[in-house]
Amino acid sequence: MRKVLSAVLASTMVLSLAACGGSGTAAPTAAPAAPAADTTAAAAETKAEAPAASGDAIKLTWSEVNGDDYGATVGAKEFAKKIDELSGGQITIELYENGTLGDEKQSMQGIQMGTLDIFRGNAASLPNYGAEKIGLTGLPYVLKDMEQFEAMAQSDLGQEMLDSVDEADCGYVALGWLVEGPRQMFITDATYKKLGNPTEFTLDKMAGLKIRVPETDLMVNTMKALGASATPIAYSELYTSLQSGVVDGAENGVTSYLSNSFNEVAPYFIADAHTFGCGVILMNKDKWNSFTDEQKGWMKEASEAASKACYEFNQKQEQAAVDSFSEKGVTMIPVADIEKWQEACQSVYATYDADSQEIIKKLQSGTY
Repeated sequence: MRKVLSAVLASTMVLSLAACGGSGTAAPTAAPAAPAADTTAAAAETKAEAPAASGDAIKLTWSEVNGDDYGATVGAKEFAKKIDELSGGQITIELYENGTLGDEKQSMQGIQMGTLDIFRGNAASLPNYGAEKIGLTGLPYVLKDMEQFEAMAQSDLGQEMLDSVDEADCGYVALGWLVEGPRQMFITDATYKKLGNPTEFTLDKMAGLKIRVPETDLMVNTMKALGASATPIAYSELYTSLQSGVVDGAENGVTSYLSNSFNEVAPYFIADAHTFGCGVILMNKDKWNSFTDEQKGWMKEASEAASKACYEFNQKQEQAAVDSFSEKGVTMIPVADIEKWQEACQSVYATYDADSQEIIKKLQSGTY
């Protein structure tokens, strides 16, 4: 099914690109072809959608790379429920889980192209697609816990970060936050043995480890700062990459770690909380601009409901996941020198301009 849906999405992208240069419908044999200039104009007019009439039925496609038992998926379902309620059934959500419409990179590109409507992206990924400012929330060690993230998300600074995505004019609007919690390291049994079966983890043990990261500059630079060999791999390939030894370990939130059964192939969990999964509800900008003000208001309200549902779910699941480690064969390894990890990441901050440095200070201080 995943292959079929991915093929459908790929075909849709091809057709979408073709529509930018022509009508996409063959003219009758007897009729002359329309002039190229008229075709281009018609395509441009099609792309700039007129505001939807208040009674028009609208179905939005939402892609999520994780499965059912995951905070962002819970948030997406709450969004679907709320928007159906607020719009009286006028706007509905068709949710595809487990990456059936593509991995993160494909989904991010799909939103930009307009072949997808909504995707829960990650703030740390957005700089790679033209939205620089919001990526600051994904910097290593700027947030310390879920409560601090939630305070930021509810603050004026949190809204400023969301607004910056629209202002970047890169094909997205950011409707709200879907916090995923702190991201931690996990390593395979072979790696654990190679490191001498440590009972605590120190920064020097990161040296040269092949750590899978999302395909983003920020996460690559973070792993490099920590001394690891950052290895970008598609999320759908991570399990087999850990299993086969292509990578020594990876990093993610604890709920995702368990829901994707990564504990089966990487049973040693290193609690370093190097960054937070600052999930963002992203929507295609042209689709958003086709909505009336009333519809936009419904979407914003649904986003708030989704954010709340995701946060509350993850608050419960984080602790429950850690409590289940023993029965799932997971060994938690504490970090003994976290200050050194934080210090090593100063090199990542140093690449940002003065305005960004001020935002980094606000994020770290918890004063928004």
